[in-house]
Amino acid sequence: MSVEAPRQSVGAVRPIRHVAFGTWVLPQGLALIGGDLLSGTAAHLLVNFFLFRFDLITISWKVTAAWLLLWLLWRAYQGLYPGYGQSPQNELRRHTVSTLQIALAQLAAAIAFQRFTISTPGVLLEWFLILVIGLPIRYGVRALLIHFKVYGRPVSMIGAGETARTAVQHLVRHPSYGLRPIAAYDDNPSLHSTNIEGVPVLGDISLALSQPRTEQAIIGIPSARAEMQQQLINSVYAVYSITWAVPDLMGVPNQAMQPHNIGTLASLEIKNNLRSLRARLVKRGIDLSAALIGGILISPILLLVALAIRLDSPGPVVYRARRIGRDGRAFDCFKFRSMHRDAETKLKQLLDSDPTLKEEFEATHKLKIDPRVTRVGNLLRKTSLDELPQLGNVILGTMSLVGPRPIVQAEIAKYGHIYSAYKQVRPGMTGYWQANGRSDTSYEERVAMDSFYVTNWTPWLDLVILLQTVKVVLMGKGAY
Repeated sequence: MSVEAPRQSVGAVRPIRHVAFGTWVLPQGLALIGGDLLSGTAAHLLVNFFLFRFDLITISWKVTAAWLLLWLLWRAYQGLYPGYGQSPQNELRRHTVSTLQIALAQLAAAIAFQRFTISTPGVLLEWFLILVIGLPIRYGVRALLIHFKVYGRPVSMIGAGETARTAVQHLVRHPSYGLRPIAAYDDNPSLHSTNIEGVPVLGDISLALSQPRTEQAIIGIPSARAEMQQQLINSVYAVYSITWAVPDLMGVPNQAMQPHNIGTLASLEIKNNLRSLRARLVKRGIDLSAALIGGILISPILLLVALAIRLDSPGPVVYRARRIGRDGRAFDCFKFRSMHRDAETKLKQLLDSDPTLKEEFEATHKLKIDPRVTRVGNLLRKTSLDELPQLGNVILGTMSLVGPRPIVQAEIAKYGHIYSAYKQVRPGMTGYWQANGRSDTSYEERVAMDSFYVTNWTPWLDLVILLQTVKVVLMGKGAY
């Protein structure tokens, strides 16, 4: 594999790349800044309207403008404009932390100088609204940019093997990540003139070095020998302004990695967040508070669902399903009844008479067209309302709001070695697989998603999954 870059060719194309980079980044960043300004303006107007209605001291627009400017500068420093290459949980963390930091700074300034603000309740409410509406507005602005195909930094993929294909597929399917693969290169001639998710494999790696088309390159050849990997990275680094290298760490927790230097050596710290007592207490505290408050708020809905089930078919409103929980202990998982009372008899008769359905059930433990399900139950399943009684499980401590999918005893064998990690945590009302396809995913994909969640857990990942679950449920995606 040749990785030497002809100097004249590289120098000839660099001005073109810099123009393209600046042309795309500035408008995208300004659009997102505009979205944040809209969030701040809306919050200011709503808070002042509230304060005025209750004869309280309103907040000066000049004060709000000054602190909003500081907020924007701080977010720009943290890389949120335009924020390419950030995972949803990292983006959520930066949005939340930057907003809270500026809010605390304004309050501290008010206490110290008594002239930065004179309405502490108004300031708190204003920043709370910015925190709540800022992210949806940011998502909306970015969605518009994606719709008009003006969001994202073009990137080149060095390599076209399995790892590179996985990376390209993820970036193509998640344009909000902000990295748009436009070309791939590999020294395997059989891959030339093929494509990955519509991204063409243009030729050898030497072509990527002599005629670079982008500012950024992603090296996706983790299986290369150490000496070759070093030579490749250094050659790509010399040509491209931004270089990412995918290491040979498939299956290793990656969401909690932090780079460190030991002299001239590079090292990666890999945190096991679920081994942290503080993290477990935070997760349990969020579960309890959210389940108690949420249960009270949705109690009218629970009563209406219970009444609908009672009127639709005979049988109990809530049924208990035995599932495997933390440390391998069995527990009763509460659900609104969505099936007829003789469901198991119906299932046995159906599977005995139809080998195709029997194969489907054995593979996924679900049926797309299930005669056991009642009319109300069909609606409950599509909207996931049948799982609301699991708030009781959360309060009792047998489940969490977010976690791996609750499984039955027979599924343990299918989890294999992953089961040892699975049983470290409580199963969740929702989880990574529910937020990423629900029943549209294969069983193997669900197991892999559960493994990813357990080994990469952070509170921010839980919050992202909760937000994604709301979106998936409202769209009715993958539910049956």
